[in-house]
Amino acid sequence: MFSAGAESLLHQAREIQDEELKKFCSRICKLLQAEDLGPDTLDSLQRLFLIISATKYSRRLEKTCVDLLQATLGLPACPEQLQVLCAAILREMSPSDSLSLAWDHTQNSRQLSLVASVLLAQFLAWNSPPLTSEFVALLPALVDAGTALEMLHALLDLPCLTAVLDLQLRSAPAASERPLWDTSLRAPSCLEAFRDPQFQGLFQYLLRPKASGATERLAPLHQLLQPMAGCARVAQCAQAVPTLLQAFFSAVTQVADGSLINQLALLLLGRSDSLYPAPGYAAGVHSVLSSQFLALCTLKPSLVVELARDLLEFLGSVNGLCSRASLVTSVVWAIGEYLSVTYDRRCTVEQINKFFEALEALLFEVTQCRPSAALPRCPPQVVTVLMTTLTKLASRSQDLIPRASLLLSKMRTLAHSPATSSTHSEEGAEAIRTRATELLTLLKMPSVAQFVLTPSTEVCSPRYHRDANTALPLALRTVSRLVEREAGLMPG
Repeated sequence: MFSAGAESLLHQAREIQDEELKKFCSRICKLLQAEDLGPDTLDSLQRLFLIISATKYSRRLEKTCVDLLQATLGLPACPEQLQVLCAAILREMSPSDSLSLAWDHTQNSRQLSLVASVLLAQFLAWNSPPLTSEFVALLPALVDAGTALEMLHALLDLPCLTAVLDLQLRSAPAASERPLWDTSLRAPSCLEAFRDPQFQGLFQYLLRPKASGATERLAPLHQLLQPMAGCARVAQCAQAVPTLLQAFFSAVTQVADGSLINQLALLLLGRSDSLYPAPGYAAGVHSVLSSQFLALCTLKPSLVVELARDLLEFLGSVNGLCSRASLVTSVVWAIGEYLSVTYDRRCTVEQINKFFEALEALLFEVTQCRPSAALPRCPPQVVTVLMTTLTKLASRSQDLIPRASLLLSKMRTLAHSPATSSTHSEEGAEAIRTRATELLTLLKMPSVAQFVLTPSTEVCSPRYHRDANTALPLALRTVSRLVEREAGLMPG
């Protein structure tokens, strides 16, 4: 319930005519251009905010007024209360084609946070890709330890937010005036859901002022908004997100400490299956997330040991593995590379055994998986990386060597099986056979296997990994030839 005075103000705000609003905006423009932004300016901006918030999307401010509101945000001497009002008015105006980001006028972190406090996400959602380059340039100034997680959530939710903003715009009476050839109007169930009080909480979650990690609310949202996934504006936004994510990680890795790196890795894994189903969106995002997970592990190799429980949970709950093959491959590779006392003295044999069992089960799942129209073919790289990581773990806990050898023998036999042709191409099956043979040969000499698969820190120099002459495949082939030569010299 509103007071009588508040009801009167709301009534006046809703009933104001376009001509009256135009005159009022002209007065505000004069006030904003004055040297002294005094009480009259504050009072007028409060009234304008009330008008816009009470009638948003049915009102449009003139470009001069919008430009002055944005310019006021960047004035060093502008009182914070006025800046908050300007940001709030601009936020209520979005989505609007007349908005632009005047970042070059923004002077300090306080003003940046006023602009960013989620005005920014709505700007990006509605105006990407045109604003992508500006936001990429701004990211280093926006990202710090306190905003990184929120920013990552917001970036991953951008296409879904675009769909909600589109629905919000169409829920206004003016939506019926859109051209009949706009095929994106053919989403009555979405529009009805947006107007249904039962679903308001879900939509307001995306329109919230601050991003958060309540990913359980995303699944029903994605389901409701799926008919909007093919809209042109949503598709454009989805195409821009991978670029924005690359810029985000480039910025955040400059300021991230050990704790933040762990949190980013967990968020990255948790959100990998909570993405809006826009065409091609998940594939583009997974490509970025997989490379950035490895980058985080490189920054902090002990991450694998510290997050052992979470990584085991991730491996045990991988649904639709083939659709997230790039990320799963990166996680499996990181486990094989960093789950070692070489990188963290806290690594235990018990941890190695638990990961071996989880990866063994995952390899079994992959090999039993048959492609279909709904299920893409699993890349052979997933299988070869799984086999390599299992062999690495066996070399560090040698009780596992017989088990790993049996598993590799089965994989080599399976790769020769005609049934494999339905799962992998001829080249893929050959890659699996070759890797299984090399790893089996290596396990015949446990001490050599440990040296090759878990080299010391001296050997782990950058040159070792860059130089093609010292790469793992060459080492495997060399060992294979040695073992074959020795086998040939042995008496019958």
